[in-house]
Amino acid sequence: MKRLQPVIWTKGTFLSPQHLQMQDRFLESVLRFHLDSLSFRPWGFRTLQISREALDAGSLGISSASGIFPDGLLFDIPGSDSAPPPKLLAECFEPDQTTLDVYLSVPQYRERGLNVATAARQGSARYRAEVELFRDENTGLSEKPVQIARKNLRLITEGESLDGFASLRVARVRRTEAGTFQADPRFVPPLLDFHSSDYLAGIARQLVEILTARSGAIAGLRRQKNQSLADFTAADIANFWLLYTVNTAFPLFRHLFETRGGHPEELFSAMLSLAGSLTTFSAKVHPRDLPAYDHDNLGGCFAELDEKLRLLLDTVVASNVVSLPLKLLKPSIYATSLDHDKYLVNTKMYLAIGAETSQAEIVGKTPNLVKICSASHIEHLVRQALPGVPLTYVPQPPGAIPVKLNFQYFALTQTGAAWESIQRSRNFAAYIPGDLPNPQAELIIVLPQSS
Repeated sequence: MKRLQPVIWTKGTFLSPQHLQMQDRFLESVLRFHLDSLSFRPWGFRTLQISREALDAGSLGISSASGIFPDGLLFDIPGSDSAPPPKLLAECFEPDQTTLDVYLSVPQYRERGLNVATAARQGSARYRAEVELFRDENTGLSEKPVQIARKNLRLITEGESLDGFASLRVARVRRTEAGTFQADPRFVPPLLDFHSSDYLAGIARQLVEILTARSGAIAGLRRQKNQSLADFTAADIANFWLLYTVNTAFPLFRHLFETRGGHPEELFSAMLSLAGSLTTFSAKVHPRDLPAYDHDNLGGCFAELDEKLRLLLDTVVASNVVSLPLKLLKPSIYATSLDHDKYLVNTKMYLAIGAETSQAEIVGKTPNLVKICSASHIEHLVRQALPGVPLTYVPQPPGAIPVKLNFQYFALTQTGAAWESIQRSRNFAAYIPGDLPNPQAELIIVLPQSS
């Protein structure tokens, strides 16, 4: 019950412990009311460290933990609060049980009952009284004994009653076939900051990496109009919206990951938003298939959403264009492999060349100087001054090709001995002499629409 009525202090009030207690309750209730009104699920662990030594010895113990119980009680182990006694796990498992949930608990506040007990009578009281000596903080002198309330924390395992307790699930323990105990790495307790979980922080980091890669891959499909403007044709509209979706999400996920602070619901909300947008491009996942946030089961809801989001991020908008960068194999010889049969059946190929020279130089010299053949025969072709696959300049490439600024495009005549050599060897090579300085080249393959 919230106490939102302040104590009335008037002259002549006979001061009793109840006055100060009700004043404390009022201030706590006001703070809790504000927190509940302005924050979503404002409870959980801020930090948590399970004792590995205790777990190896067959017990569950807490090395350190801090956070807020669902009823608003703050805790800080081992600073302001003592760690609860460890739980001997062998006594808690049923014979055929393989997993066990463990809760950090504290007795609930009793409106009209015992809330503080002495060390000798702890029982089910919320606090236990302890005496500490404190000096006057102004003078540093006059040390006096002061009673303080230590929280009566304890560990309660699955199967034990949680009635009358404020609780946070702290761990899920697995019993191995060898009889040893391990903390479930996929279990995530209720958190105030998702960075407190290596699993959730790892999801955020991997999403930043995936979005970076997807953005670069989709951006490579754009046509370049000038130095600062990309261009999409009507055929590229799906890629445009996919790139827009990815680029919109990337800064938010990078911000969430790098700020080192954020409620799990913030990360989940960002993932939901991205996943919902990506369902536009998927025939397998519908927005209604996306999971709901569950503060009590963060590991489960995040694992399900992460799986669906990765599936959606693997979405590839259908395209009948393949770009294969040519890599420097030997001086002046650039090559790539053709490791799919579909690259060689009923396709049209184009060579894209850029160099540190004028457009006119590239257009004028490429058909006469650049030789095209398979990687295994290109050197013989050059030494014998034999013709390669003929190249024809294409001032306006097909709309499906992502045109790059400062690149010129040449169509390959896919007949003749040199072309047959490419088909047999399943690789492609271009001899680009020094007349075209610092060249960059790509093989563009336009597949049949049915591919």
